[in-house]
Amino acid sequence: MRRFLFAACSLLLLTACDKPSNDNALFPLGAGKRWTYQVETVYDNPEGRTVKQKVEFHNLGSATLADGSTAWLRRSSNGHEYWFQISDKGVDRVAMKSPLQEQAVMDEEPRQVLPNTLAVGAQWKHNTLPYFLRRRNETPAEFRYVDKFKNVPMTYVLAALDESVDTSAGRFEHCVRVDGHMELMLWHDDIYAYKPTPLLTREWYCPGVGLAQFERDEPTTAKFFQGGHLRMRLMEFSQ
Repeated sequence: MRRFLFAACSLLLLTACDKPSNDNALFPLGAGKRWTYQVETVYDNPEGRTVKQKVEFHNLGSATLADGSTAWLRRSSNGHEYWFQISDKGVDRVAMKSPLQEQAVMDEEPRQVLPNTLAVGAQWKHNTLPYFLRRRNETPAEFRYVDKFKNVPMTYVLAALDESVDTSAGRFEHCVRVDGHMELMLWHDDIYAYKPTPLLTREWYCPGVGLAQFERDEPTTAKFFQGGHLRMRLMEFSQ
């Protein structure tokens, strides 16, 4: 993968960084915006449990990539950083940095978040990985750390253009819903065989706010797997 150096705006210069001239109301990248989400993961039985946590995201403004182009930086409270660009095709993630990395790593190809042309049925694809599906008796337990599951293609479809979403931050109207679908070959106890198993996501993007709600389904299919359901809902938004 290609690495790059960037010159990001300092925290004291956020207002000077302003926002992209072509900012997308469904995924705003202007500096200073903050989101707080409640993340709830409900693991399937047996040994079922619910894990709740809060995560925050903060837009830090513009950054210059090695090729001279401009990207927009978003940082999470758990230390991840994401770089986005807006093109004629839509909003793309172009790089990210984990807390363990010294530099951001460019994505091999831009990962589309939303297309510019909003039409029900529009599709795009990029690789992802299981978020919390795990093996009960093997190490590493989480599927996301197993090489063959680290880059699995997921197909996204723009499923709806005018939905409402109720969150702790308020009720949002005219939201766009994006559904994601990928399949893993998993063992199923009920048929004693491997079969393609869907992992599903649903994302709601609302005008002026961006991502208001996210859901993920990763089913338990065998006694030595543990899956469940994740929901991330907006609690606070400021700009």
